[in-house]
Amino acid sequence: MKLKPLLLVPGLSLVCLLSACAGPVPKADPSEAWIGLKQPNSADLVAERIDGKEVNDGRYFEVEPGAHHLDMKLFSGADGGSTDLNCAGRLDYSQFKAGEHYHLEASSEGEKARVNLLDSHGNQVAQSRNFSCT
Repeated sequence: MKLKPLLLVPGLSLVCLLSACAGPVPKADPSEAWIGLKQPNSADLVAERIDGKEVNDGRYFEVEPGAHHLDMKLFSGADGGSTDLNCAGRLDYSQFKAGEHYHLEASSEGEKARVNLLDSHGNQVAQSRNFSCT
């Protein structure tokens, strides 16, 4: 049995995983609410779970109308000029509407981080509690 083909499996798996995030963001489904992620220059905001279920693509959330819990991670300090933070947080919102485009806007100050949920008109409709950071 040759080991070379077996050594390719982890590498190919990583390429497939990374290519999912490198491709274009899919078109929004008009029957669902779309939540895009914005972040400060030195941070990365990543979608993790909707109502406890893992998301396939960490660049956005897409949910049915109604109430949902959005879990996300914020990695800050990638520019080397600020404190490195690894933060986890949740935003709860009960009025997601079909066809509406929302944005999560992250902010961090020192060792505190949180996100605001903005509707398509730029109005803040919800805010997370402070994230838990390490």
